[in-house]
Amino acid sequence: MTISLPVLEGVEHRFIDVGGGVTIHVADAGPADGPAIMLVHGFPENWWEWHALIGPLAADGYRVLCPDLRGAGWSSAPPSTYTKDEMAGDLLTVLDKLGIATVKLAAHDWGGPVAFILMLRHPDRVTGFFGMNTVAPWVKRDLSSVRNIWRLWYQIPISLPVIGPRLLSDPKARFARALGKWVGGGFNIPDDDVRLYIDCMRQPGHAEAGSRWYRSFQTGEMLRWMRGEFNDARVEVPVRWLSGVEDPVITPDLIDGYGDHITDFEVELVEGVGHWIVSQRPDLVLDRLRAFLRV
Repeated sequence: MTISLPVLEGVEHRFIDVGGGVTIHVADAGPADGPAIMLVHGFPENWWEWHALIGPLAADGYRVLCPDLRGAGWSSAPPSTYTKDEMAGDLLTVLDKLGIATVKLAAHDWGGPVAFILMLRHPDRVTGFFGMNTVAPWVKRDLSSVRNIWRLWYQIPISLPVIGPRLLSDPKARFARALGKWVGGGFNIPDDDVRLYIDCMRQPGHAEAGSRWYRSFQTGEMLRWMRGEFNDARVEVPVRWLSGVEDPVITPDLIDGYGDHITDFEVELVEGVGHWIVSQRPDLVLDRLRAFLRV
């Protein structure tokens, strides 16, 4: 089956060839000559995660770009490794093909390390980063990290060949709904949105791609980050973090130490909010994003 793109007023849909037979879908809104902000979704979402924010930001005069990462939404799902570096490269090519010299990045969940790596690899292209319930590719090597490793339990079944794709493409979304409520601190993504995300996951290759997002992290990226792949990197542009404290996986202590690498860094912790902060508190996210864009 082919999933129709949901309609959102003011949005144009672009399909950008990034090479290797891969096409990245981008929802594009706002004036073409406005300051660019790229909103990078998490998992299992796609560009639709940002639907409540696109119109207001575009009305503010920003060019709002919401890509579907490879393997998600309406982008290609090739048989690749799905490392965060690879996906960051896709986003860079999107910017190049659209003729955008510099951009501010905002990202949630897995979109965070993807966008952050884009900034670390190409600091001349990024003028600021806004993270929401996400992490940077810096890992503390201490006892607290060991004590909290259990929180990643759900990544094991998702990352397994055969099993992972079956869980992700379940038409009843049983695993997604149960996991969603847990990480959401009792709040889950609205049912209509869950259905859209799972329907997209059922497109050829997409559930396998989703599994590989986690497999690449578990089998390589996590170890490289722990060994300090990015420890010498410095960030000189403004960085803001907004994190719901009811998230049982991305806990506030994971963010400790980021300020050692960033010149201009501020964190806001939000009580009563879990992992799905964009869906649960779009008003708060919009307000903080607007403040970030004025920096």
